[in-house]
Amino acid sequence: MAAANPGAASSLSTTDESLTCPLCLEVFRTPKILPCFHTFCECCLKDLVHNHPAGTFPCPSCRQDIQLPSGGVSAFRSNFYIKPEDLDKARNSTFCSKHPKKELEIYCVRCDVLICVTCLITSHKQHEAEDMSEATDRLKAQLRKDKSRLDDSVMTVKTNAAEARRQEEKELKDKKSAVKDAILNRHATLQTALDKFRDDALTSLDKITDEIETQLATNSDCQQENLEELTKLQQRVQQAVDSGAGCELVTVAREMRCGRGSEEAVQKLTTKQMTTVCRPVLRFSATLDATLERMRDYMGSAAKMEMAVSAPEVTVMEQFRCREDPDTDVCHVCPLTDGKVSVSYEPSMMREGATSELFSTDGKLVDIRKEKVRARITNVPRKNGSSMCYGQQIGKIVTFAKRTEPELITFFELQNGLTGQAAVSSTVVLAEKPLKYKDTKLFTINCAAHRAFDVDASEQLFVVLEEAQAPDLQRTVRLYRRPQPDAIATYSPPVAPFQPSDVCFYTLDGHEVLLVADELNDAIHVVNVQDGCLSFARYLAPGCPLLVQPTALNADTRCRLWVACRGGRIITCTPIS
Repeated sequence: MAAANPGAASSLSTTDESLTCPLCLEVFRTPKILPCFHTFCECCLKDLVHNHPAGTFPCPSCRQDIQLPSGGVSAFRSNFYIKPEDLDKARNSTFCSKHPKKELEIYCVRCDVLICVTCLITSHKQHEAEDMSEATDRLKAQLRKDKSRLDDSVMTVKTNAAEARRQEEKELKDKKSAVKDAILNRHATLQTALDKFRDDALTSLDKITDEIETQLATNSDCQQENLEELTKLQQRVQQAVDSGAGCELVTVAREMRCGRGSEEAVQKLTTKQMTTVCRPVLRFSATLDATLERMRDYMGSAAKMEMAVSAPEVTVMEQFRCREDPDTDVCHVCPLTDGKVSVSYEPSMMREGATSELFSTDGKLVDIRKEKVRARITNVPRKNGSSMCYGQQIGKIVTFAKRTEPELITFFELQNGLTGQAAVSSTVVLAEKPLKYKDTKLFTINCAAHRAFDVDASEQLFVVLEEAQAPDLQRTVRLYRRPQPDAIATYSPPVAPFQPSDVCFYTLDGHEVLLVADELNDAIHVVNVQDGCLSFARYLAPGCPLLVQPTALNADTRCRLWVACRGGRIITCTPIS
């Protein structure tokens, strides 16, 4: 409730002129009297003297030259005729703007303003009014209550701010640690790869050197055989000469003339040398700068990701690690209805003979050969569409999504022949014994090579995550409406660069939205799907330290969101009711 009249004039113009400084038009503050008997505030005189450095200044009222005392403005005499209590009263008095000689001493309850006696009997006639002293006491009591309430609010804000700061610092520290681990893991991966490349190069060097040394030994043996042959000829000639037997001399002479001792035969043994020489060399296909650039691209660099703060929607928990390899790339995570979780990797990460791995919720690896048939039938995580599994063959990419209803399960298949078109079909599994299957070809969409897709609850909207195509540098998220072949919308993220890794329709606060995992920015985008448009709404769990490089999304029958992150971390997001 206001305690001042907005229409009233201040004491600057309505106070008794004998108490008002002619310079600042305010009630005197430390009034000083000049030799010409005109009075001004001490501070006003100091400002005046500051503009007249010669030691004299004109009186602002009579223009008489005034000599400045040696002690400055403070040496002027104080005007003791102006009493301090009069000044205090003047400062605290407010006069009516309509009746300048009348003080505001009545409070009009109806109009919530201060008025004078004349206003009460004229413009505020018959209005409920209070004496100023009574209104002051009441307003003081009310303001004390307001102050108490503000004190509580200030304390609450301080406590909340301290807790928010502590929590933010903890999450920032945890996030820094997670990003640091990612950097160190990538460095370790590079170091391990470099060590392997070094060992491979050294092994190949040893192998090549051994081959050359073997060839050298072979050539040496051949030279030794030639030497032995020449030595034998030499000894035979010497024996023939020493014996002097005619028969032997004739025989040896014939051998030396046209046999193995002839000039031509001996020349061959003498001049037979290696025709080639072998030495190990280092061959490479990239320059150092190009190699370091690729390594720097892989290592990455830290960047500041700004996310708007929103009310918490989910609680985030780590469930288990499916692999210890820091470069593990999970392309799909699928919670099963029997409490197990199926994990699929990029083809390069697959173990020999396996398409996926099966885990219990506490991270224990399950023998998938015993669970494959049952998991195939019960692989129904929720009532909405969801990425299920991924398979890739030469010239073909196949992904699946699914919906479940009380009596049937619907599996959607998107088969991409890498020809610019993809066929969408569905398989309905009736929950009967024996199980009945019904295949339906839905429609064909114009879609490039894709990584994942999903279908909404109405089964009319399909979202496809397409791989990067030249000249594009990033993957794209496109929306299709059945049965139209062309995309009706493309998602434009609020941040660049942007690297989507999976898509998933999900229900938050009773509304179906599209979630887009952004591996590059450690984020999950919440995207509104309305009127055939895709528009960014917010980030899910912004700044969460567990959310590092998400690569796969899915949800279970309890509406928990399962998220796989690079490095094999599997986490869940549970909606806050």
